[in-house]
This record gives sequence, C-alpha cells and structure tokens, in this order.
Amino acid sequence: MFNMFIHLILDLAAICEISFLLLIWFESDIVQTIGKLTNTRNLLKLPEFEKYKLEEDVMSNYPNFLYEKYPGYLTKLISCPICLCFWSTLISITSFVSYLGYPIEYSLILIPINYIFSLFIYLIIRKLL
Repeated sequence: MFNMFIHLILDLAAICEISFLLLIWFESDIVQTIGKLTNTRNLLKLPEFEKYKLEEDVMSNYPNFLYEKYPGYLTKLISCPICLCFWSTLISITSFVSYLGYPIEYSLILIPINYIFSLFIYLIIRKLL
C-alpha cells in the first residue's frame, strides 16, 4: 500500500512538472533572461526576436517567433502547447515506468491520464494569469 502511495505521488509530481514546464516556456520570458545572463543572446536570436516583437507582433512570445521565422517540425513542436505537452508526457512517463521496472504497457494507461491533467492544469493557470 505504501509503495502504491509513493508511485501516486511521483505521478502527480510528473504532472506538475510538465505543467510547470509549459507555464515557464509559454508564459514567461525565461529565454530572454537566460540569454542575457549567459551571454548567448546571438545564439538564441534574441536581437532578432526583440526587433520582431517591436515591428510585427508586440504580443508574440519566443516560441511563436521561432516558428514564424524558422518554420519546421522542431519549432512547431516547441511552439505548440498541445504538442509539447504530449511529447513531454510521453518522455517523462516512459522513463518513469522503466525506472520503476513496470511493464511498458503500464505507460499506455498513464500517458493519456497525465497528458490530460498536465494540459488541463496548464490551461487553468494560464486563464488565471
């Protein structure tokens, strides 16, 4: 019973971590802050992003800028909350299940549950902001 409780807590932690990742990536300026602190502004295309924001879309965020300026599968993946949530859930649950030693079929049960709850929490918090 105690072991099952620990696994439930770990699963809830994975849901919260994915929601937190989505909030930080889509609703903050973390990339700009990290770029300024680590002096990687040019690598992250931050001057181009600031120019884009001033001239074309004031309300744009960094993931949308990347997709607009550099369209491709990877930029679409990181600019879409639904896509990023799905792949983050898939990776975290698969590693979680393999770490605990469960059969991989167990992840087929957890992935939809975690995906829906992670996305739901992200969207609720986004509405509250």
